[in-house]
Amino acid sequence: MSKLFRSAPGGLRGLTALSGVLVGSLLLGACGGGSTGAGGSDEGSGDIVIGSYGPLSGPAASISVLYDGMQAYFDEVNAKGGIKGHKVRLKVQDDQLNPAQTPSAARQLVERDKALMMCGPSGSPTTMAVKDYLEARNVAIVPGAGSSELTGRTSYLQVPTYTPLAAQLAQYAVEDMDMKRVAIAYSEDSVGKPTVAGARWQLEQMGRKPVAEVTYNATAPDQSALAAKLKAAKADFVIINNTAPVISQVFKAADKIGFRPQWGTVWPALNKNLLELSGGALDKGNIVFSSPFILGDAPEAGEYRAVLDRHKPGLDVTDTIVMLGWTSATVCHQVLERAIEAAGGKTPTREQVVAAMPGLTYDDAYVNGLRWTEDNRTGQREANVIGVKNGKFVALTDFRELPDAPENQR
Repeated sequence: MSKLFRSAPGGLRGLTALSGVLVGSLLLGACGGGSTGAGGSDEGSGDIVIGSYGPLSGPAASISVLYDGMQAYFDEVNAKGGIKGHKVRLKVQDDQLNPAQTPSAARQLVERDKALMMCGPSGSPTTMAVKDYLEARNVAIVPGAGSSELTGRTSYLQVPTYTPLAAQLAQYAVEDMDMKRVAIAYSEDSVGKPTVAGARWQLEQMGRKPVAEVTYNATAPDQSALAAKLKAAKADFVIINNTAPVISQVFKAADKIGFRPQWGTVWPALNKNLLELSGGALDKGNIVFSSPFILGDAPEAGEYRAVLDRHKPGLDVTDTIVMLGWTSATVCHQVLERAIEAAGGKTPTREQVVAAMPGLTYDDAYVNGLRWTEDNRTGQREANVIGVKNGKFVALTDFRELPDAPENQR
């Protein structure tokens, strides 16, 4: 038996650590109803409430499968007795991935639902909109995003930051693909800035410079101006990072003017939705991804597929956003387990959950090399490169140590 589901009263012993459109303010699966008491548990039940927010409706609603992956994980935990006897209730609020709506969603989770921690909330800009609020209330955060500025007193990343992932793409383009003219397209936000910084740094380490660094508006419906600039730079490899709905518009605009470079992007867009939204622009498999996750259809992911089939049948197991939900739940599980131990088996306080985060370490088939300390709150340090062949995602490399690109550059 794998170390993922060992038989023990606490269930899932040893864990440390965008397709379906869901509309409205959703309480997923086993969330249930009833009032919640202070400390993040149902009064008299011992259940633990954890919260998250993300786009359950609107243009980015395909990301909502993240919460399906998370719910399937916790459904399995609860079926095996919960975490040291405590059942987990996941509550998710819809913010449409809009930072203007996130504060209201976070307040409902913290003040009404008494969520003990935030597990896998979507989006760097949205989490930045509520990070100070959550920290002021001692709410632990394990973001479902990779911007280094998300780290803080109560916030620790599970996934690597975008900076070393972008550096890995630049390294792979030059050293593995022998690309000569690498360009970077980026949005002026917490997703784009670390991407351009990491890619630029890695190119400098190899004695190169990008042939173009082009900014774009991620909310613009027409990306033809960006495509024209990249084509004029004669780029043969373009590094870009955003969600599938955003970068698919770039790919379509480039294809429309006959510009078909090799594209390099990061895990948030690694799903079949990207291939469909791109309208044939990626039919030749001209894209690679830097990802900290194994593919959901890999032999090592058998337990993951079995649990999804039991609790959330029909999910696309190859969608990296589903895998993100699973791994986020994995890490939150271990934080809670450590906190419950510190509380003597009782429901922990928010302060005890925060105190359980530094010192957490974990490795398994799904979470590679997580090491949290007081000084290092960033995520995993390994990733592999994924490509597309005949419409199917395939691993092009083994997991590699990510380049040591410094954070917070500009």
